[in-house]
Amino acid sequence: MSTQTQVFAEFAATFGGVDPSDLEAVQHWYDEILPTLPSSTIEAVLDELVKREGFSDDDGHARTYPDQAPLPTLDQAPPVPLPLLAAGWREFLRRLLRRHGTSGRADR
Repeated sequence: MSTQTQVFAEFAATFGGVDPSDLEAVQHWYDEILPTLPSSTIEAVLDELVKREGFSDDDGHARTYPDQAPLPTLDQAPPVPLPLLAAGWREFLRRLLRRHGTSGRADR
């Protein structure tokens, strides 16, 4: 299961002071600012992202559907593309950590 974009935005706000509602600023932080930070910060971001992988934004409301409406099966549902921000984030951070000389921690 992938990590939701809102988690990436939350970490950009926490670690970089970025407005989490501004997805362009969040993307810029991951692309331009994060690679320039100390490896300890990059490692902290990676650790937090790994902890939150598969995060569910459960608002506590039960999901109900009308009895007469059949639920579609997964093979009937159209494919949904991954958000660009989330696609390949592990590989990106692994390469970033390797470039900063840390070892082992990114091979999860």
